[in-house]
Amino acid sequence: MVLPGNAHEEKTGVPFLLLEEMYEEFYGLKEKPFNLTPDPRFFFLSENHRGAFEHLLYGIKEKEGFILITGEVGAGKTTICRALLNKIESDATDSALILNPMFSGQELLQCILSDFGIQTQATAKKELLDSLNRFLLNQKEAGRNSILIIDEAQNLPLPVLEEIRILSNLETEKEKLIQIILMGQIELKEKLILPRLRQLNQRISIRYHLNPLVREEIPRYILHRLTVAGSSGDVQFTSGAYREIFHYSQGIPRLINLASDRALLAGYAEQRRKIQRQTVLKGLRSLEGEDVFPSRGVFKRRLALGLAGLMIFILGLFAAALFFDPDLAIFKGRSNSSAPFAEAKAQPEITQGTSFYTLQLGVYENETKALEVAERVKDTGYPLFLSKTEGVDGSSRHHLYLGKFGKKIEAEEVEKIFRKVEDFPDVQVVLTSTPLSKEPAE
Repeated sequence: MVLPGNAHEEKTGVPFLLLEEMYEEFYGLKEKPFNLTPDPRFFFLSENHRGAFEHLLYGIKEKEGFILITGEVGAGKTTICRALLNKIESDATDSALILNPMFSGQELLQCILSDFGIQTQATAKKELLDSLNRFLLNQKEAGRNSILIIDEAQNLPLPVLEEIRILSNLETEKEKLIQIILMGQIELKEKLILPRLRQLNQRISIRYHLNPLVREEIPRYILHRLTVAGSSGDVQFTSGAYREIFHYSQGIPRLINLASDRALLAGYAEQRRKIQRQTVLKGLRSLEGEDVFPSRGVFKRRLALGLAGLMIFILGLFAAALFFDPDLAIFKGRSNSSAPFAEAKAQPEITQGTSFYTLQLGVYENETKALEVAERVKDTGYPLFLSKTEGVDGSSRHHLYLGKFGKKIEAEEVEKIFRKVEDFPDVQVVLTSTPLSKEPAE
């Protein structure tokens, strides 16, 4: 069978790239329904997305200072931003939207002023803040609200996040002059619990986490986007197709869009308007370049290998626990140079025999390298300790530790932050029972 138009190859041989511009007409669509751009016309109010949207509207109406919205990559945070801006445009509100804020504090201020339409030749930070303050006071007198939305806020450096807190100090005796909405991935929540950002964290009055769609919402989501794109019901997805799309996407809207778009391409290649499970799988293979879901036999073999790896990992943890027995605590070492370094606050002295958990950030060949890393993380607010051990060959190793925790679960929470946010892939929780001197490391 030959496809219509200028494509003269057999159905199975038509490249997907040639089909992208043709399947809208075949399915009776006015535009592509599953674009990845955050078009607010396609905004789907799932139960969870509706909750996030209502929290945002409430926070704006009640003039709350800081609002935090978090979610996985592709969960629809930016689309909510666009939908929110469309909603409040006619409500005597002016807004500034900052996307991908990889800026210094001064650059961020300049972007905020520019997005609010404030013309200024100022370059100094104080002058920029003064210009913003004058604008906000004028807005207040005119009865207009001012909202700052920062998307992908997890990319902001810690010093810049601290400076954003300072923006909330722009206020009258009765209310804030600017409302600030921070939107970002889960790493943003992890950053905010760092001691250095506790003042900002305390000022966030509304928080909402955007979860993926549940399985039952997948058909309504896909139908909604097809309808907005102009479908009159010519294209249909079977229940098996919906299951495979959920299996692939786990409810993440961006991945649902990818899977659905490729399924329509695969359906057009086969001249089918009914999208079945196998059609979805064919589309996903074109997306991934290989079989997306292995056969059950392959899955079982992978599961067996995974379980074997898990057993090895558990045995490794057991061996590590033996190694860090109190009698072998690494702080004892062979050297008397274990000491706290760059301690953020005065800590009560640990008496002999008192155990606590700490994080080993790394092991370094020389003290200079260890001190460089300590300088990098000292502003996090946790105490730092440096310990030196000597091997049987006479070589020295310098161990850098962070924090004193009474419970292992507390140390593990901070370990996650340093592994994912602060980029310490080898960080690990260590139990020690050695008293630590108040002397700073040399």
